[in-house]
Parts: sequence; C-alpha cells; structure tokens
Amino acid sequence: MDWSTPAGRLLCRLFDGLPTDRRFHFILFGSAPLQLTLNRSSTSAGVDFFSDDDEDHHERIRRLGLGKGQTDLYLEPGYRLSFRTTPLMAERAKLVSLGHVTLTIPHPLDILVAKLARLDDKDLLAFRRVIDLTGHPTRDELLHELQNAVDLFRPAFDDESPNLYPGNAVRLWRELWQSSLDVGRDIVSPALARRRAGYGEPPPDYKRSLAG
Repeated sequence: MDWSTPAGRLLCRLFDGLPTDRRFHFILFGSAPLQLTLNRSSTSAGVDFFSDDDEDHHERIRRLGLGKGQTDLYLEPGYRLSFRTTPLMAERAKLVSLGHVTLTIPHPLDILVAKLARLDDKDLLAFRRVIDLTGHPTRDELLHELQNAVDLFRPAFDDESPNLYPGNAVRLWRELWQSSLDVGRDIVSPALARRRAGYGEPPPDYKRSLAG
C-alpha cells in the first residue's frame, strides 16, 4: 500500500475524521486499488468505496469536506451493489489495517472485470497498464474469468440502464488483442455447460436432435 499516493492521502484524511469508538471496514473499488498497490499513475476523479455493512457515508463525507464538488480528488461512497465483478473477488482480495480501519483491496483482475460495466477510455487504459506491468490477464485468463462471471452478461432489469458488459467485452477483445469475441459462444455457452455439469444434469443429446 502506497499511502503517499493521492488516493492514499485522501483515505487517510477520511480515517482521521472517523469516530474512534468503533471499527470500520471499507471495500475499495474503481481505480484507487490500482493506484495504491500497482500503478501510482492510475488516476480517477473519485475514490470509490463502500462499507461492509452498507452503511450510508454520504453525510459523513460531506461534513469532512471530502465529497464531490468539495475537493478536486473526492470520496465517492457507494454500496455493495455498486461493485459488480467476479465471484472470486473475496477470495483474492487483501485486507489492510490502519488504526481502527480495515480496508479490503480487490485483486487487479477483479477491478478490471468491474470496469467492463462502462469501459471508458480511462478504463481501457487501466487494462493496458495492468497487462504491461504484470503480463496478466492474458486473453485466455480473462475469458475464463468472464465465464465464471457469466451472470454479468444477463439482460438488464426493466428499470436499469442497458447492460453494457456484452458489447464492452467485444470491444475489449478488439482493442487489446485485435481479435473477435462471440459472447454467446465463447462466454455464455461454456459457462452454462459447466454450471449444468456441476448440477449433475446430463449434457444435451446432440445426435438425437440432429437426427430429428
């Protein structure tokens, strides 16, 4: 953890302003975990986090003067549902304690998968920088992770904005590896086949269906 980064200094200002009669547990997401642990040049206007018990921190952030519109780099409190990524996030994450605050720092891979929700230019740049620094994820590694996170590719609820994961995954493959991706064939079908096998369901009888 590089606490001297802009995100690190902002978080320390938050920690200093928290009540000391209880413990806090925050989960970081967005670009801040990459800046703190891997690439200090990774930037974003806000530091995204949520509390493990989904406590609403908006008013506390406002009182501390650390919210959007109050400072150039601001804290962006969210909720657990704000962070959609792979099912393995909790297993890969690291815990860091500073005083009476514990931080969960997701693995870079889980941060990158979550960025497929929008895949702005800065998100695409984050993929490139992580791959340049670590060599991961490879195309096959990311494909396997997206298969494990197949539910991210379900259609949006009626009241939601359109689900951009499918189209953004196709764009990512084109931008990073200059290759095509068929979401149904390459992600959804293999994932559902593994899910059925895990449930003990027999595979489809393709010969019978073709004969009919």
